[in-house]
Formats: sequence, C-alpha cells, structure tokens
Amino acid sequence: MTTEILSLPVEAMTPASFAPYGVVLAPTEQPADRRVMADSPFTCDGRTTLSTIWQPSGARSFTRLERHFGVTQAFFQLSGAPSVVCVAAPTAMDDVHAVPDPQSVRAFLIDPTQGFSYHIGTWHSLDRFVIGAPGATFIILNVAPNPTQIVDYASGRSVHHPDLDGLPPERETQLHGSFGIEFQLSL
Repeated sequence: MTTEILSLPVEAMTPASFAPYGVVLAPTEQPADRRVMADSPFTCDGRTTLSTIWQPSGARSFTRLERHFGVTQAFFQLSGAPSVVCVAAPTAMDDVHAVPDPQSVRAFLIDPTQGFSYHIGTWHSLDRFVIGAPGATFIILNVAPNPTQIVDYASGRSVHHPDLDGLPPERETQLHGSFGIEFQLSL
C-alpha cells in the first residue's frame, strides 16, 4: 500500500479557531486594577486525574488520532519549546465507523500562556509535537477510567479501549474507505 502524505499547516490557537474542537483556557479580560477569575469548563465521568507529561522534541508526523468518551481533557504547557497539537471535530459517539475525514484534521500552535481543553469526543493527536529541543512539560487534567477510541489512518484499524490506562482493548474494527495516510506538520 502506498502512503499518502497530508500536510497540515500550523495555525494560531485562538478561541475562535479552536471553538469546534474545544475551549482556550485564558482570562477574558486583564484589567490593571482588579483580579479576574474566568470559569473554565471541565467535565468527566469518573475520577479526575492530574498528571505531568514530558514530551521530547522529535516527530513531526503521525498516523493515529484518538477520542475520549467521558472527559473534556485539559492541557497546560508549563515549560519548554513551542508545541503543536492536531485535532478534528467530534463525530457520532455511538458509531465506531464515524471517523473524521483526513482532510478535516488541523494543527494548532499551543500558546504556553494559556491552556486548552477538548470537547468530549474531539479527535486529537496522541502526542503534542514539540518543535524545538529538548522538549516540553505539560499538565493534563484527565479521567480514570478513560474510555478511548484510537483510529490508525495508515492501516484503517480502529481500537476501542474501555480504559486507556488500564484494561486491554475490548474491540478492534477494520474500517472501510481510504486509508494509507500519514499526517505531516508543515512548519
């Protein structure tokens, strides 16, 4: 099978550009004379977890996207080089075959002065792509258990995990359609 390379231009993550995929977590105003506390949406079906992630610099391409069924999952970059995350809008949550059109995947530059959270079901790259040495550190708000579906655009294989960090996969499906795809960041 030949591999089709889809180039993803990296764009700024703004509240408007990221709205189909999630929420940018930042104050809505910054007055000089008073403190402002902005509500930030976070929901989960289970026990909230807080973790740190070290992501080394490296890959600029990928073939897999994942979505979570019970968490809005939030990220905050604490330190390190500029980073990118790739996303696609949620699809029908009850249909394992409802995966995003590869042409709909977008790449966003993470602004380290703000956080972001996904809508439940938003498809996203498994990693953040750190585009400078040596890497970056992130905080993640997540859930346990974490039901997740992962689709591999190279093979067309879909795997459903009842708990991404615990139980083995419960279902694997071979999807139909055009696959043999690799996504590549265009910096």
